[in-house]
Amino acid sequence: MKKKTTADKTRNIKQIIVYYVTMLSVLLGVVLIVLMIITSLASTASVLKDSLQVTARTSAQNVSSNLHLLADRMDSLAQRKELSDNSVGSEQKQQILDEYKQRIEFVWIAAYDLSGKRIYGDEMAPSSLMDWSYYHYLEETSNLTIGEPEYDHGIWQLLVGNPLLNEEGEPQVYLVGSYKYDMLNDVLSNINIGAGGIACIVEAEGEIVANKDVSAMEQQENIYELYGSHKNNQIFDSMLDSQTGSCSAFFGVQQYFIAYSPVAGTNWTLMIAAPGNDFLGILMWAILISVAIVVALQVGVRKMIVNIASKISDSLSVATKRLSSLSAGDLKEEVVLADNNVEAKVLTMALSKTVASLASYIDDITAYLGLLSSGDYSGEVTGRFDGDFVAIKESLSSITMSLNDTMYRISKASGAVSSNSSETSEYSKKLYNGSTKQTEALERLNGKMDMITQKIDEIAENAKHVKQSADVAELRVEEGKRQMDDMLVTMESIHDDMQEIITISQLIEEIASQTSLLALNASIEAARAGDAGKGFAVVAQQIRVLSDQTAEALDKTGKIIDKASVSIEQGVRTANETAESFLTIKEAAADFSGISDNMTRITMEQKEVIELVSEEVQTVLAIADTNQGLARETDETAALSLRQAEELEKIVSAVKLRER
Repeated sequence: MKKKTTADKTRNIKQIIVYYVTMLSVLLGVVLIVLMIITSLASTASVLKDSLQVTARTSAQNVSSNLHLLADRMDSLAQRKELSDNSVGSEQKQQILDEYKQRIEFVWIAAYDLSGKRIYGDEMAPSSLMDWSYYHYLEETSNLTIGEPEYDHGIWQLLVGNPLLNEEGEPQVYLVGSYKYDMLNDVLSNINIGAGGIACIVEAEGEIVANKDVSAMEQQENIYELYGSHKNNQIFDSMLDSQTGSCSAFFGVQQYFIAYSPVAGTNWTLMIAAPGNDFLGILMWAILISVAIVVALQVGVRKMIVNIASKISDSLSVATKRLSSLSAGDLKEEVVLADNNVEAKVLTMALSKTVASLASYIDDITAYLGLLSSGDYSGEVTGRFDGDFVAIKESLSSITMSLNDTMYRISKASGAVSSNSSETSEYSKKLYNGSTKQTEALERLNGKMDMITQKIDEIAENAKHVKQSADVAELRVEEGKRQMDDMLVTMESIHDDMQEIITISQLIEEIASQTSLLALNASIEAARAGDAGKGFAVVAQQIRVLSDQTAEALDKTGKIIDKASVSIEQGVRTANETAESFLTIKEAAADFSGISDNMTRITMEQKEVIELVSEEVQTVLAIADTNQGLARETDETAALSLRQAEELEKIVSAVKLRER
């Protein structure tokens, strides 16, 4: 398998922009969806609890009103004096009950004695109430009493009894009437709590005495046994303690929203429980639709981000390609200016200026080195050199001055050699008599040659130092360029991060604005809802305050980011210009190192020539010391020295020097 290179692993600026902006967009979408779900569930639950509590209170009042209506009817019947008068016969009292039954829908109505036996009344009425729990309540209270629903003759009935008092105020007969359970069931059935809702009436011990589902009443269930749990039992205790309230609870695995209210005039409590699934189903659909819309918006935003990132990447690729060709040594190709954004335009213009400056420096240095290679040491480095390139110009001028001085000394020495050789040839016939003077002249010449050799050594040493300095300068320039490249990458990364932060701040600012508008609309809707919307209005107001605070914080953050972005952009431009300058210095330092190498080589060649001349002078001196009498040989040696001096003078005369 082919390994990935470093370039394959590194993402370009387009991929970075698309990645981070997409991640931020997705994160904001998830946060908004979660926030929407939490607030929607909380607000819906709060509104639902408040609505159920109002419904429970109203329904309990309706039940109480119906029971009081039944009690009033029985009380009005008990006020009939004929029923309390012992002188009136049972038949006449039966007739009164029959007339009353026709006007009011009784299942049956009858009178019972203190032992619970029926005295007169409907045949449908039980012959005795002795075994009925209701009779014991009636006997204990000796007052108008409403009993719990009883199942008799195939129907559920509700008993209402009132004692008939004698002159001493003591009960003598119990007048009991049975109403159909429909009077309670109508109230429970009309409570709108969904298909799976629960509506029931519970007595003080937790027994369910009335249920919306009539078929469940036969089981005579206890609410603690039916839905009991630690938390639910606490709710039931509060409910049966004649309190009014609302909450949520789990009956098994299903969540219910519960509201309860006591039934006035009884020891009963009305409880209604609405299943959460029935009321939260629409909300869940709304949430799913919102999630789908957010996902669609995410796809659209990603496409837009890709287009924007492509434009930025294309503008930067123009400068990148030119930098690559510049690093390969191409100084002549024209830089294409990018004008699709300010940063790309500034970058390409700076690159174009840098390339033009480098080309100008290289042309000036090449022309000057051409003069030196042709033997013309009289010229000077022309053109304008800026920044660190001034040091290169000064170094070239210093080298030229040193070469001029050396060649001048050589020219002067060659003239002296030529003069001495002429004198030697002229006085060769007088060699014997002037050998001593010749020896002295040769010794002086030998001293001059030693001096020339010493100067050439100094030149070679200077050239060596120049070469070392050029190598050190090249290493330092390379290190400086590498550091500038690192700093440039860091500055560009910071600049990209600042642009991403600006985009994020703008997106958050837009969200804050939308949130504020949403809070305002919610406050208006809450105001329309009246008392039921007060709790929601407080939440909407807090959301609006939070949105205003977020907008204010974003405004301050935006100003800080703008100021930092300007500074970072200036730093990026300066870093780019400095990096290009370091690249130019590096190339010039390399060329300068080559020039130093050439100088060292030329100096060594000159030293070899001088050493050859010195050896010849030593030979002449030896001949003069050992063979003063051989005039001919001396004359030949003098002639040879003269030719060599002329050749040296010819070489020196070919070099063009500055006037001193």
